[in-house]
Amino acid sequence: MDHTKKAQSTRSTNNDDELTPPPVASTLGKVEAELEKEGKVAHKVPSDALSSLPRARKNILTLCFCLAMFIDAAGVSATFLMTAPISEDLGISAGDQAWVLGTYSMVFAATLLFAGRIADLYAPHRVYTVGFVGIAVFYLIISFMDSKYAFFVLRAVSALLAVLTIPSAINMIIQMYPDPDEQAKKLALFGLAGALANTLALVLAGVFLLASWRWYFRFITILVGPFAVLAWFLLPKTAAVAEDLPGAAKFKRMDLGGVFILVAALILFILGFTQAPTDGWKSATFIAPFVISIVLFAVFVVWEHYMPRGYALLPHDIWSYPNIFPLILQASAVFMWFATAQLRIATYFQEALHDSAILAAAKLLPMGITALIVGMGSQAFPKLITRPHYVQPVAAALCFAGSMLFAFSNGGAGKDYWKFMFTGQIIGTAGGMIIFIGTNTNIIMSFPLEFAGIGGSFANIIFQIGGVIGIAVQAGLLSTGNGTIQDWTGSRNSYFFTGGYVLAAGAIFLAWYRQSKMPRREGVPAAV
Repeated sequence: MDHTKKAQSTRSTNNDDELTPPPVASTLGKVEAELEKEGKVAHKVPSDALSSLPRARKNILTLCFCLAMFIDAAGVSATFLMTAPISEDLGISAGDQAWVLGTYSMVFAATLLFAGRIADLYAPHRVYTVGFVGIAVFYLIISFMDSKYAFFVLRAVSALLAVLTIPSAINMIIQMYPDPDEQAKKLALFGLAGALANTLALVLAGVFLLASWRWYFRFITILVGPFAVLAWFLLPKTAAVAEDLPGAAKFKRMDLGGVFILVAALILFILGFTQAPTDGWKSATFIAPFVISIVLFAVFVVWEHYMPRGYALLPHDIWSYPNIFPLILQASAVFMWFATAQLRIATYFQEALHDSAILAAAKLLPMGITALIVGMGSQAFPKLITRPHYVQPVAAALCFAGSMLFAFSNGGAGKDYWKFMFTGQIIGTAGGMIIFIGTNTNIIMSFPLEFAGIGGSFANIIFQIGGVIGIAVQAGLLSTGNGTIQDWTGSRNSYFFTGGYVLAAGAIFLAWYRQSKMPRREGVPAAV
């Protein structure tokens, strides 16, 4: 089969609506024309470099990809439990504790799209392995740090390396599994790894806190190191479409102007919501960065609109992609649900009920077990993911039910844990997992193949923003009680907010989403 035909993306349509973005073949033609003008010939992507691998080798590589996703997501969720001991050990004041999590999450979210661009421009197998090896090295170094400033800097660097693994892994999964059904299952498995990290990483962190937070980072190095070496040698060469472009031409296509604007906007946005619970929603430390970030987001949209196709960080027609709006709304809702549930419950158990870190983590174990069961179920029943029109709203209703159980639990002391917290974790996590895996997979599949890496990064940015907003609102709502975490009134109101948001997102999804608009595609992503 001709490679360009194999790479084309075709969409199913109905009589009323036809959405057909430019196929990969036409994009390749444009790139080749540009290369000819520059005296270069485009290097063809060997479309079967990954898809022709033996199944055993594919399975090992898929495991490596999923492990990288797990470690990346755990870098945020495990910190929920480790913030207090890290701050105590490194002498970090209460006012600066937000940066224990913020230095990683802000850098990670702000550079996701840039990492996606790199994965679509350069050989994804090398982008991935550099990031994966870097995680192992820098986590080991972090485990020996005694200075809070060195800790903050190295956490930021580790985020820069971790972020490289997500879009490159997505790019290679799509190449490795060209069959649409199998591809959707593997993308769902990749998303499952991130969802499991949101729950199981808390338990993992709790276990290592019995010794020291430093052993958590050392364990990650011990775990990642062998798999990083394995991936380095098992991955075949996966050349980018513009492989033969000179460095200067590739540099132009990285859209560093757009990267700078977006990074500044995201950092200011997250910074504002991080400071709001401490300084107040009317304070300059919230209003100034928030307003500036909104302006910068508008500037970014205009900047991207006037960048030539193939040079812009985001596709020009992204907002016309099938079902993109309801998918974005669902993506923001699910991370908001998980982040507010885990952080507040884990903190309340330790500070109000005086549970140890490991006991608090054990009480959250139902979330991890449910996530694993539902995730495996999505592999057995892939239509839960690929046919989400009615599944996603039902899942949103389950999240809402979980939030209401949390709200009326009064903190889950004594028998209330089993009546409300335990039940809420199972019901809510079942819904959250379906939403998480479904939106992650469908956002990626909504993007044309030539923007596969960008699609995965875009989904994760929405997840991160939803989580940041949810945590900030939850912290701000403490003032609706007596202002302390011991008073469950503020926490109850935060779960009313989260439950209402996720239910509204599910209702909009039901009204807006159209399965007939989703692409049916096969082939490999083009990096242009």
